[in-house]
Amino acid sequence: MPSPTKASLPKTPSFEPVQTSRMLPRISFRWMFGLTTIGAILAAVGKAAGSGGAIAVSLMFAVGFIVACFAAYAFVFFIALSVSSLWHGEVEDALKGSPFAADQLPPQILPPRESRS
Repeated sequence: MPSPTKASLPKTPSFEPVQTSRMLPRISFRWMFGLTTIGAILAAVGKAAGSGGAIAVSLMFAVGFIVACFAAYAFVFFIALSVSSLWHGEVEDALKGSPFAADQLPPQILPPRESRS
C-alpha cells in the first residue's frame, strides 16, 4: 500500500482557531473612533462652557440632563429588578399541563375538503 502524499493529507492549522468570547462585547474601531470623536466634541464644548459661552453652557446642561435621566432610569430599573427577584418562586399551577389539552384532538368544526384532482 503506497504511503499517502502531502496533497492527500488533511491540512491542520498551525494555530488555534480564535474562539469568540461571550463575556466581552465586540467593539470595532469604528465605534472607538466615534466615541473618541464624541468625547472630543464634548470636551471642547465643556472648555467653552468653562470660559463663559452661553450656548456651550446650555448644551452641557442638556447633555448632563439626558445623562442624569438615563442614570436615574437605570437605577430605578435595578431597584425593581432586585425587588422582583426576592420573591421569585415557582407557581404550582404553572407546573401542570395546559387545561385545554386532552389526550385527543378537538373535534373539527369544518370537515376537511376533498381533493378534486
